[in-house]
Amino acid sequence: MIDEIQVIMSLLLRYGFEAAVAGGVVFLLIKSFLPGYLSQKGKNLATQDDIESITYKVELVKSSYAELLEEVKSNNQIKIAAISREKIIKKEVYMDAIEAITISQSVISNLANLNLTEEKISKDFSCHSGKIARVQLVGEKETVRAVTTFTAAIGTAFLDLMLERGALVGRKADIERTQNFRDRHHSEIERYMTLMKTMNVDGLLDQGTKDNINKCMLFEGDQREYYNKELERLWTIQNEEHLVFVKKCMDKFFDISILLPPAVLSARKELDLEIEAEDYENIFNENIIKGREAFDDFVTKISV
Repeated sequence: MIDEIQVIMSLLLRYGFEAAVAGGVVFLLIKSFLPGYLSQKGKNLATQDDIESITYKVELVKSSYAELLEEVKSNNQIKIAAISREKIIKKEVYMDAIEAITISQSVISNLANLNLTEEKISKDFSCHSGKIARVQLVGEKETVRAVTTFTAAIGTAFLDLMLERGALVGRKADIERTQNFRDRHHSEIERYMTLMKTMNVDGLLDQGTKDNINKCMLFEGDQREYYNKELERLWTIQNEEHLVFVKKCMDKFFDISILLPPAVLSARKELDLEIEAEDYENIFNENIIKGREAFDDFVTKISV
């Protein structure tokens, strides 16, 4: 009995469940039916009809077994093709997603650029979210978890930094308005000077007119000086706070980057593009360290 089970298990491991069932039927038929039949016929010589009947039944079972094996083979090929198509789809989704993730992450560092409008930044942040969301349709649990963790970190950082950025953008607008006022008063001073020269050449500049023009120029000069001082004050605050904000943006950028390897490693595993986790993380972390050092050197140079 143990030998019989071992034969059936061998079929199961080699050809699958369906083949094992068919093989088991053939095996039990030969094991149980033929010995008894032949034993019964052993008393007398088998007739020609007996031999033909046995041959027919054996061939019939063999034919059925061959058909079943072909069906199993076809099913396996269909499964393999399905797996191949799934990997192709996953590869397309993951390639688009990693590009979208990179762009979304770059938005964090771009927040430091105060010349970019809030509308432009929000558009860049949201327009690629659909590509990242597709990972949830095709990804395994670990991949979905890693990508979700990464995108959640980007979203949280984006909202926090946008709030701080608002004060800097508002002050930038104040600086631009102050510059416009300063420039307007400066233009008036130049206009009065040109007027005085023209009138003097034409002999129309009397003392009263001259005094009035000088008073106007003095007023415009005082206003220009006031706005120059205001600009200096605003720029001093803006430069200090902007530098702090730039550092914060880059710190967030590098901190979020550390969350990326689990997503990449999980996706590579699904696509059978495995790499030693330790090797990949070492390469990735080395680049992060270099990036931080390069940024710190830049900040140090502009702060001197």
